[in-house]
Amino acid sequence: MAEKAASPAKTELVIITGVSGSGKGTVLKALEDLGYYSVDNLPIDLIPKFAELAKDAPNIRRAALVVDIREGSALERFPALFKRIRRQVPTRLIFLDADESSLIRRFSETRRPHPLGTGQSVTESIRRERERLAPIRALADPIIDTTKYNVHELRENIHRTFKGPRGSPEVLV
Repeated sequence: MAEKAASPAKTELVIITGVSGSGKGTVLKALEDLGYYSVDNLPIDLIPKFAELAKDAPNIRRAALVVDIREGSALERFPALFKRIRRQVPTRLIFLDADESSLIRRFSETRRPHPLGTGQSVTESIRRERERLAPIRALADPIIDTTKYNVHELRENIHRTFKGPRGSPEVLV
């Protein structure tokens, strides 16, 4: 009698997005620590191919990527693309946000310019970014407010949320 082969676990994709300075890089690194194949700043047009490759790769069961304002005008295509990918691969969209004063403080501490440029104030850049991300935020679950988190607390929250039972292929809890 032939043994029945166990069906392979489904690949799960986590897409991280949100306002600049809200902790997207920290969340991506936390997921990478949990064994997610992780990619930062993958161009929008490559996401469907990435999802397909991750789904078909026998050694990738969990993948995560960051999509953000650096995509420019291509970001407008993301909501439709996300809906299409979600039908093919179990996908979760995390949106990170923080209050304005926390974001301004974070930019000040890192001395990095806002991705929308230096031709306007950080406050105005944040406002414009929120407007452009609003259609994507509407699709997200969960929306995480990182205002009161430090880096370590945010990582711990992600580890608790995505760790899942030891040895279980089900990681999105």
